[in-house]
Amino acid sequence: MDRSVLIAFDFDHTIVNDNTDIVARKLLSKEKFPESMKDLYRSNGWITYMRKIFELLHSNSIDIKQIKTAITNIPAVPGIENLLKELHSRGCEIIIISDSNTFFINEWLKSRNLNYAVAETFTNPAVIDNDGLLKLDMYHVQNSCKLSTVNLCKGQILEDYVKKRSNEGVHFDRIAYVGDGKNDLCPILRLSERDVAFPRKDYTLMKMLNHDENNQVPKINARVFPWSDGTEILKILEEEIGLFQPSL
Repeated sequence: MDRSVLIAFDFDHTIVNDNTDIVARKLLSKEKFPESMKDLYRSNGWITYMRKIFELLHSNSIDIKQIKTAITNIPAVPGIENLLKELHSRGCEIIIISDSNTFFINEWLKSRNLNYAVAETFTNPAVIDNDGLLKLDMYHVQNSCKLSTVNLCKGQILEDYVKKRSNEGVHFDRIAYVGDGKNDLCPILRLSERDVAFPRKDYTLMKMLNHDENNQVPKINARVFPWSDGTEILKILEEEIGLFQPSL
């Protein structure tokens, strides 16, 4: 069975127009934000830092309902909601690969009635314990990819998913990857000449690709199309790549 297109999306600043972790952190007032938190991030990494953020939110009586409201109120990147619906309706398979967490992503998608469009989400697990504390874990622990953080290699996740679907009898004719950040470089480097990469304009990934004066970024085989909104991505997929015909 051929499923012509797999489209993988980052989440923060790609589907939602903000960083979900930062939105949650901002629920804490500056007075209740210890100076030592900066050192915690530098010494122990982002996951440990966010675990402590969730503990601080809990100890300051900022409950799950308040956190959920803050996350679901984040606006979508312009045109992205329609893009997800269109891609799903045209038979594309959509996955999300994100360094956010399951609670944030699932709640936001449900709030926009978009969860049906996403086949699978790969992100850091987050569960609410009996005391109402949001507890965060790493998606995996890896040390093979130097481009990625220890808790999430997006390139490996993408490769593993394609292999799993192939073993299930589903073969993708092309793959598209949509992202904005530094950790989106790894999956883009794993794309083939038949695939397409969408780095968001004026964000870190695009700047990395534009300022590669010392050839620090390996050669990208996929065709690269910078984007600013979902309408632009859909137009590129329709007209320039020819992956599918527009709906009649």
